[in-house]
Amino acid sequence: MQNLQMRVQKLQPSATLPLRSRAQSKPKLIRDSERRYLLEGYRTLVPRDARMEPHLRGVLDDSLAHAGSLVRAQLVFGILRGAGAKKTLARQIAVAIEYFHTASLIFDDMPSMDDAVERRGNACPHVTWGEAAATLGALGLINQAYALLWNGIQTLPVTSRRRAAALVRDSLGVSGILDGQSRDVHFERNAAEADVLEVAEGKTVTLIRLTLLLPSIVAGDGAQTRARLNRLARAWGLAYQIVDDFKDCLLSRDEAGKTTERDELLSRPNLPRRAGLASAMSRLDALLSDARDEVLALARAGGARWRPVLALQEILEKEQAAIARRVALRVCA
Repeated sequence: MQNLQMRVQKLQPSATLPLRSRAQSKPKLIRDSERRYLLEGYRTLVPRDARMEPHLRGVLDDSLAHAGSLVRAQLVFGILRGAGAKKTLARQIAVAIEYFHTASLIFDDMPSMDDAVERRGNACPHVTWGEAAATLGALGLINQAYALLWNGIQTLPVTSRRRAAALVRDSLGVSGILDGQSRDVHFERNAAEADVLEVAEGKTVTLIRLTLLLPSIVAGDGAQTRARLNRLARAWGLAYQIVDDFKDCLLSRDEAGKTTERDELLSRPNLPRRAGLASAMSRLDALLSDARDEVLALARAGGARWRPVLALQEILEKEQAAIARRVALRVCA
């Protein structure tokens, strides 16, 4: 326990860290063998065969071949396994949430949304296979994600099952990520800083909240732990979005592995551009400080179970905050 606390207290973002790019290693929150097990599930838990229409099959094959960081899946899997859940159950729920995330990226990159051409270092599905196939492929991932989630929550006690269902609805439905994406697409150039954060609450915080709270509900955690995870989700979600905003205006497409500079071109919400460098950096520092407090409290109460949470906090503070601090003065003033 003391080691966990010391690791959190020693987190000091360094301004000398290099730019994070697709060439760097992927975040490691769980053991290598567990990540391989997750990756296998991510690539195989969507049924598809040679008879499937080629364009739809192409979207699914390409999307599942390039898994990204699997940060959300690693968190879910690690939290559930730390609570004693079976590997198969933990993987089903973890992969389901990762499918929701992947589907959201497919939609986000569409010409009607961000009109991006590259994601995870590869052509976006709509570029290779067409918009119709990309739409259907994303829906296929969502459908399978719901099926996997149902397998994971159907045997829970009634109260927990209802709580889980409400969380999924609020995170993924019209009051969650869909509302956030709609606000993003229809964002007004002269909107206030509060409006930028409101978009981030809907687009980014909601899925991280689902990532942290759903395994907690499945594990049977009490109200105090769930409240702490809810606060952590907000701090992480907003921090993630601010860092992503910095990357959009600071990194080249090759460095980021995806299309950048879209926020300025499309007049989309971007906190460094909206509030200015000092305000955005101050907000990021405060969010990561709040998150550190919650992570430390979890570590004190639950020990090794929360190691994946601690690992992600370390990544956010040592890599992402440092990246923004090191390079922001060059572009986003």
